Amino acid sequence: MFSFPGENLKAREMSVKMLASGHCIWKIAGQTEKMKYLATLAISFALPVTSLFAEHHELPKPDEDGWITLFNGKDLAGWSGNPDVWKVREGYISGQIAKLSGGNTFLIYHHPFADFKLEAEWILVDGKGNSGIQVRSKHSESGANKWVVSGYQADIGNGWHGKLYEERGRGVLAGKYKNKPTIKKDNGWNKYLITAKGSKLTQELNGVVTIEFDDKDPKKSSKSGVIALQYHSPGGFEVRFRNIRIKPAK
Repeated sequence: MFSFPGENLKAREMSVKMLASGHCIWKIAGQTEKMKYLATLAISFALPVTSLFAEHHELPKPDEDGWITLFNGKDLAGWSGNPDVWKVREGYISGQIAKLSGGNTFLIYHHPFADFKLEAEWILVDGKGNSGIQVRSKHSESGANKWVVSGYQADIGNGWHGKLYEERGRGVLAGKYKNKPTIKKDNGWNKYLITAKGSKLTQELNGVVTIEFDDKDPKKSSKSGVIALQYHSPGGFEVRFRNIRIKPAK
């Protein structure tokens, strides 16, 4: 119950109507100023609860060429994911767990990007497992798994390197290579360059363009979303990432 200093509201005629959304409408006879006060409170209550707890990560400052570093090489500032899977080791992000339950999981950078160039280096240790880099994706939850996304994925995995997949969506979007990439042997670092501009996505892997895709589906295409790194179930492998940076279009 709300009250005003120095006054007993019990003497006032007051009715409270609870809306289905959980918001309150207060009616107080003959109290214009108090109506304004309570209206302000009602507006405050009307704010979605999720907005009060939404994560906000301020982007690091860009360099002189406009590139923004998303991974600082020291910790996972700006990212969120399953702490049992994702660790920082010797300047790179390691995704590794013996057995993963609950489906694929993701390390998510909580800031939306629309048009950009994204660079990231990666290793799929000993060529085992499956991973990918999500762009323009949407964060959701799946049961106990809090770190799930849907959207475009630059794929990583034997038979999948360089292809474009849509996680929790349409599946393979571009599976025929424009140019077939060569993957580094002996756990060498590979490099993705992903360009998103309007409805078009281009993926370049180790210096060659592997796919060019124009998503003209007005209902299923995505023009903006988060960046995320995938760790594929059921686990039992290690994937590494480093030198992750983005250059948003001006």
